[in-house]
Amino acid sequence: MVRLSRSAGIILVLILGFLVQLLFTFADSTDTPNKAVVQFSKAYFNLDKSMAKRICKKRLASEDVDFIDQYLHLAAEEAKKRGFGINFMKNKLYHIETETISKKDNEAQIRITGKIRVSINSVYPIVAKLFNIGATHEVDEIINVIKEDGTWKVCGNLFSLPV
Repeated sequence: MVRLSRSAGIILVLILGFLVQLLFTFADSTDTPNKAVVQFSKAYFNLDKSMAKRICKKRLASEDVDFIDQYLHLAAEEAKKRGFGINFMKNKLYHIETETISKKDNEAQIRITGKIRVSINSVYPIVAKLFNIGATHEVDEIINVIKEDGTWKVCGNLFSLPV
């Protein structure tokens, strides 16, 4: 039986760990309808303009005005009415679960559930949960997703975005 030195064992474990990490990286890079819905939803609740990357062209082109800018403007106005900045309107989506209701080659219906909590900054949701301050709200939506240019994008009614 061959005996490996301690350093050879450590090197073997490191190489194996690197290969597993590489495998997980490739597995995470595949685009799925569920991943598109989660990425859009996180950006939507965090008032991040990157949500536009996950919205279908038909939905973006159907408006005369940029409805994402309009949505962010309305959120800023609501915050201003309350006497706060726009950061007060940001929410963090967590405990996310997705369920595929139907899926075809180029379209799918995904149900997303989770909770949102105000996220003024990155530390606030943690502090709010620890001290049980701030309300959490349930999210339960069914979102239509289509495959456009090889990428899954959300389409249809998108939470409370203007139609």
